[in-house]
Amino acid sequence: MSRIAPTRMNLLRFKRSLQLAESGREILERKRDVLMVELRNFAYDLQRVRMELSKALNEAFSYIEKAAIHLGVERLEKIAESTNIPMEFSIDYRSIMGVSIPRVKLKGERPQPDYGFLGTNIYLDSAFKRLYESLDLICELAELEESVRRIADAVENTQRRINALKHIHIPRYRQIIKNMEMMLEEREREEFVRMKKIKSVLMRRRVTYG
Repeated sequence: MSRIAPTRMNLLRFKRSLQLAESGREILERKRDVLMVELRNFAYDLQRVRMELSKALNEAFSYIEKAAIHLGVERLEKIAESTNIPMEFSIDYRSIMGVSIPRVKLKGERPQPDYGFLGTNIYLDSAFKRLYESLDLICELAELEESVRRIADAVENTQRRINALKHIHIPRYRQIIKNMEMMLEEREREEFVRMKKIKSVLMRRRVTYG
């Protein structure tokens, strides 16, 4: 405060800064509230997809166990080693309140088993189907986990900025404005008293010298 000249121009400048800080706090609070709603929604979806993926994988592994019983573990391992199905994924992004949210998708057409049907059984086909279906859930799970992390970080950063405005900058501006107004009022009173004294001296001189 000692380095700030108590002038009307500076007073107006700090009042504008205070208004901007209060407006910024309100905007950030609305952003935080929207992000909190989105975070709850994403967290709910994340829990749901985790359960669906766990169920899909358990079903797939149960079919693999049945296939191993009928085909033998060694035969199943050879089929697995000879299977090679390339897969590609695409990632793009959308924005939620300025937060970049990923979207993960499996590219291409639905893959077909590349092993021969001779010497295999329906359990192996069912396992392949369940594992492929779980890929979509894995993509969704990765998308949701990263989204939750990014939104949670955004909520934390937004709250940190709100706290800085609420507890540091806004109180500082208010105190500077208050002190500056008190100093300007004191100056005005001093100027008023000085002008009254000058007026009184001039009146006495006018009476004395006619």
